[in-house]
Amino acid sequence: MKATDVLERKATRRGFLQGVGGLTFAIGAGGMLRAVAQTSGNDELAPNLWVNIGADDTITIQFGGTELGQGTMTALPLVLAEELDADWNRVRVEQVATHDPAYGNPRAFRYLGEGILYTAGSQTLRGYYEAMRQAGAQARKVLLDAAAGEWGVPAAELETEPSVVVHPASGRRMSYGEIASFAQVPEQIEPVDESEFKDRSDYRYVGTDVLRIDVEAKSDGSAEFGIDVQVPGMVHASVLRAPVEGERPLEIDGAAALAIPGVLEIVEIPSGVAVVAETVEAGIAGKDALEVNWSNESRFREVDSDAVLAEYEAYARDTAYSTDDIPLWQDVGDIDAALAGADRVIEATYVTDAAYHAQMEPMNATASVSADGKSAEIWVSTQSQSMAVMGAAEALDTTIDKITLHLPYVGGAFGRRTEYRQKDIDDALFVSREIGRPVKVIWSREDDVRDGTFRPLAAQFLRGGLDADGRIVAVHQRVAAPSVLEYMNPPRWANAGGRDGIAMNGAQETRYAIPNLRAEHVRMERCSRVLAWRGVASSYTRFANESFVDELAHESGADPLEFRLDLARNDPRGRAVLEEAGRLAEWTRHRDDTALGVALSDYGGASVAAGIAEVSVDEATGDIAVHRFWMVVDAGLIVAPRNTEAQLEGNVIYGLSNALRERISIKEGVVEQSNFHDYPVMRMNEVPDIMVKALASDAPPSGIGELGLATTGAAVANAVFRATGARVRALPFTRERVLAALQEV
Repeated sequence: MKATDVLERKATRRGFLQGVGGLTFAIGAGGMLRAVAQTSGNDELAPNLWVNIGADDTITIQFGGTELGQGTMTALPLVLAEELDADWNRVRVEQVATHDPAYGNPRAFRYLGEGILYTAGSQTLRGYYEAMRQAGAQARKVLLDAAAGEWGVPAAELETEPSVVVHPASGRRMSYGEIASFAQVPEQIEPVDESEFKDRSDYRYVGTDVLRIDVEAKSDGSAEFGIDVQVPGMVHASVLRAPVEGERPLEIDGAAALAIPGVLEIVEIPSGVAVVAETVEAGIAGKDALEVNWSNESRFREVDSDAVLAEYEAYARDTAYSTDDIPLWQDVGDIDAALAGADRVIEATYVTDAAYHAQMEPMNATASVSADGKSAEIWVSTQSQSMAVMGAAEALDTTIDKITLHLPYVGGAFGRRTEYRQKDIDDALFVSREIGRPVKVIWSREDDVRDGTFRPLAAQFLRGGLDADGRIVAVHQRVAAPSVLEYMNPPRWANAGGRDGIAMNGAQETRYAIPNLRAEHVRMERCSRVLAWRGVASSYTRFANESFVDELAHESGADPLEFRLDLARNDPRGRAVLEEAGRLAEWTRHRDDTALGVALSDYGGASVAAGIAEVSVDEATGDIAVHRFWMVVDAGLIVAPRNTEAQLEGNVIYGLSNALRERISIKEGVVEQSNFHDYPVMRMNEVPDIMVKALASDAPPSGIGELGLATTGAAVANAVFRATGARVRALPFTRERVLAALQEV
């Protein structure tokens, strides 16, 4: 069996050091700190460990992110292995399954003053890339120096092949494992200079299609997801929550539930009423049989999402409404003077409904709480080891060292598993503490939808000024939406300085040459639970501002693609993706029954994407059909080409599904949708032809997991306009909304 066929998911640093004799390199996410020679049985623990080379030639690499299906469990170790010049077939990957600041993502927020293990926002490969390069390069340098000392030759005369040091002059060879058995490593090692890293032309793995290490297990069914976890003595629990957020049970009649075979007991916990049972099925049946009288005290009882959206729109449009609670997200130039002096001023309002993550694996967690209630083991799919551990410790009013985390695979996330206090973990902890047994909680799909945490409602008002030549002189974007951070991660919000990147990213963060820009966050009261959603705010902010750019292009009499190319005149990367997308889509070719729409977006200021949609519209029914979608990106160095293509295709499908149909609505505080029959997602037979391309780049990798999604809604809306003359300014593009727009033409 190849070493890459084995994935160790229960790593501890002590066990990591004690496993085999060899060299352990202590390399922090910020760079190499020191390296210590290890021998079998040595119980000295070194911090910040990334790579261990065993005397048996096994190379163990620590993975600080979480594998969400995006492939970083392969990509990050691959970068380290490349610089180490390791034999990939001898590599093992161990998941960091604890909160240890030494493994923290260098690009993740530091709201507690220390590193956070956090996989979201396309920041995993981007965040760890330099640390992995440094780790591999320093480990290789130590091996070369040790071999040079053993052979009595200058290190400069040595070369490496996969997991072997070679002295070409004498023909001598030594495997990394042999060197590890005798090498002594200095207490301090200087960082390897950029000039000493491998030249990209010498890469063996990076830039090629290495098989992902999770593929085999996920293909043959042996992969363990959170929903698969089995613990000795475990029981199951299903939790009935209040139909309206913020209410509590006044009376609980559990007689019918307890009469169901397999139901063991009923427990009231902070989130609702839990039915404990021997099986999942008995628990769900028991939950359905509960009779609960809920308090009628929540302000959410008054929530009607349509009315709330109309209120948001009114506040967005009221530019005279300004308080200290409307922070500026962007403010470049003098927007007021520029608009006052413009030849023409165009205005438009865009609205977006709430959206559900629709991940395949519903929320679930397993927990075993100690008898004193102050320590626990948890098994959970999460996007953050740190927050899972911190949140569990907070729930039990204990310390993080009392929480042992086990990390199964994640069956889809898209931001759903980024809460500071992950509610499925709380459920399992509280029930386990109450009954004194290990408990698995699985949310049904109906639970996951109705008690979901959604991309928020948003209304956006845009004003743009054109000069006499039809060029944009100013754009003002007001985003009326609740604060997402305040709800999903209070500690992070407390340190955000009023800037909510989850609610506002993408708002006038532009590559266009527009001299005067302003983006404001009109913070509204939330009407539902809210959370980051794939693409984060750019899924709606880019829909608005890229649709608006199209409106300005039309007003100026310009071709939409040419208009953008001119706007991107100072940004070669932006122009390049637009030009290539236009070439692939044959932008200038006449089409009889379809039309093209284009949009440009970046993510995190580094990656940039251009998307072009080809659509047709049934003007009798309001149905939009997307026939083809082209996407071209510049995302820096592409570590894994086929995986990148799959990610980009997933972006397109996810974005189109949302743009065409996905909508959460709330009446009297209750989410109206419950499953995929009334929250429809794009089916396989509806997926258009998708063509994606990543341009060659000398830049470091800069993220692809959320890059292209932001182009989808605007590209489709802009294509609808070219096909029909109708502007659809509400996302998703329901039949009713399309028909209403057509009537305005």
